Amino acid sequence: MKAPNLKLQQSDKMTEVIIFAGSDAWSHAKEWKEWAGKENAGDNTPPVILGPQQLQNLNNIEIIDKGRHYARVYRAGEISEKHLLHIATLISLADVKELRIYRGFDDREPENLTARLPALKQDAESGKSIVMQGKAQNLQTSRQEELKPRIEVREEGVYWVTPKLERSGEIIRPEEWLCNPVEMIGEGVINKEHYRVMRWKSDVTGETLTAAIPCGDIGDNEGWKALKRGGLKVTANKSHRSILANWMQLDGCHDEWHLSNTSGWHFGRYIMPDGQAIGESDKPILFTGKTAAVNGYSVKGTAESWRDSVARLANGNPSMMISVAASLAAPIIGIIGADSFGLHLFESSTAGKTTAQSVASSIWGNPERLRLSWYGTALGMANEAEAHHDGLLPLDEIGQAASARDVYESAYTIFNGLGKLQGAKDGGNRELRRWRTVAISTGEVDIETYLKKEGVTVKAGQLIRLLNVPMQKAQELHEFSNGKDHADALKENWSENHGAAGREWIKWLAEHQQEVKDAAKESRNRWRKLVPEDYGEQSHRAAERFAIMETALELSTWLTGWNAAQCREATEHNFSLWVDGFGKGNKDHQQILYQATEFINRYGESNFLPLPADPERAKIQHLYGYRTAFYEKEKRATDYYVFRSVFEEEIAKGFNKNTAAAVLYHLGWLKKSKSEEGWTSRTPRLEHKGGKRERVYHIHIDFSAEDEDQE
Repeated sequence: MKAPNLKLQQSDKMTEVIIFAGSDAWSHAKEWKEWAGKENAGDNTPPVILGPQQLQNLNNIEIIDKGRHYARVYRAGEISEKHLLHIATLISLADVKELRIYRGFDDREPENLTARLPALKQDAESGKSIVMQGKAQNLQTSRQEELKPRIEVREEGVYWVTPKLERSGEIIRPEEWLCNPVEMIGEGVINKEHYRVMRWKSDVTGETLTAAIPCGDIGDNEGWKALKRGGLKVTANKSHRSILANWMQLDGCHDEWHLSNTSGWHFGRYIMPDGQAIGESDKPILFTGKTAAVNGYSVKGTAESWRDSVARLANGNPSMMISVAASLAAPIIGIIGADSFGLHLFESSTAGKTTAQSVASSIWGNPERLRLSWYGTALGMANEAEAHHDGLLPLDEIGQAASARDVYESAYTIFNGLGKLQGAKDGGNRELRRWRTVAISTGEVDIETYLKKEGVTVKAGQLIRLLNVPMQKAQELHEFSNGKDHADALKENWSENHGAAGREWIKWLAEHQQEVKDAAKESRNRWRKLVPEDYGEQSHRAAERFAIMETALELSTWLTGWNAAQCREATEHNFSLWVDGFGKGNKDHQQILYQATEFINRYGESNFLPLPADPERAKIQHLYGYRTAFYEKEKRATDYYVFRSVFEEEIAKGFNKNTAAAVLYHLGWLKKSKSEEGWTSRTPRLEHKGGKRERVYHIHIDFSAEDEDQE
């Protein structure tokens, strides 16, 4: 097999052959053909190309015709010294007289290997070469080899060549186009599924694309569709597609790649949602996930210019500072092993919710393009959460969602950190999708109020995962006289300064992971002491989220320009705002008590039969139980005997029945039998039912105590 462009070389043996070898051989050869060759050597001949595929198969490729006087090799991208020695050995076997190796177009002092060529040839022919196994064969391809069908990779595409011997003795080479130029550059594994890594250039956009195609899809419609969607033109001939599929699986470079369908910390590096990998790794990395905001991860300005403009104007404004804290905390949760959480900024007026969110997003890219919407399916949110693993997920205006139920399901999906259990095509189940993320959400009302409007009960666990913090207008306007000018200046600044700060933050985190863990531990300990014990477990769990955000702020003072005191003040201020809304006690307990109170107020008189029962009044359409009232001097109380099904469906709605019963018992509302186990008791004898006693939940309410409280 001849190397690409070898057959296009000048027939004159005194004419120098130019060879480009390395990972970027194709692109360097294009530059040579378009301008460098003419400028440096007055050469119009397309150079010979030895890309990754050819380098992996040097023993089976003719890289130069026999008897050339001069040869020149350019290092084009990454290439090992072993490959260079192999190339030099092959050139020596072709009896080339002079060989020089150049480091680039402008290299004026190339390495001259002319004197080494005889020794390289001798070692190869005697079987002593360190780069060639056995004795070298004559590089002149035999007629038998020349007649073998083969695939040839050229600058203009991939071809299937089927040589034929004419009666005249001449060999003709009919060929069929298979696809546009494509390089097979590696392979990798995701969740035990094997992939082939390919690279090609789009004819339309000129963009170079690198993609991982499942080996199981190569040769199938799914695989061809994926390649064509990426801009690779492929033959429509089915028989030729089979040939191409075999070549794609077997040929080219088989170096191992690290593949990941989630962003964040992987293989010692941090993968951005746009696929950029930050840090050092032992193997090349490819991000196979997708986000709707991929174009938003752009960089403009520097980390310093962002600090001196956006961060400076945000300083002194607690809502903006806590948003920045959440944004910087996103890559930290993966380092310290924390769960996903979110920050929901709410205010009915135009208090600057979107501005605060944009300040936070500007750390990673263009805020306008990074912003996502609550308007989407739970599956769509799962895809975005996975693509923003260990990263910030900005969600604007909860009121734009299709329904409260959609918001509830999406929020549960995001913060649960697990995808939906799905079956695999070949049987069994697919591996569960997992992620960690920090979200910043905005809306006109808090999450609980928004969901309650449509009858969705919110568990306390959700409310400490998505923290409701009322938005506060900017008070520190710096050099501006009003809030509008201040907000306009912020927008102008983040438009010109975004993305760089986040990348510098990642670099710092990668080099200081133990410091991050120690700081997070110290901050958690401080917050455990800061929050009173009587605030309840849920408040303490929420405080852990604020501790993580405080950690991010205190570690990033070099990035923001804020001092530690300002960072702590902002974090504690927003925690106080959260407590004011959430309450200091157990939210679930409050919800159970609320449901019980509402139930008694609504149905206590109408749907409970008084005892002893009046036969004329015993026919209640929707009977929920029985009641007895006590009136002694100033004491006024009622016992409600609630049917078990009614208790579970109404009072304990959304909660475990035993949990609800335990809460009401400790509050003094539920009476249980001393002689029997469990939370239920028996009614007094029901005379209208022949003295029968039914098992019920016994709720006792002392209305006189409520009267005293009102006085």
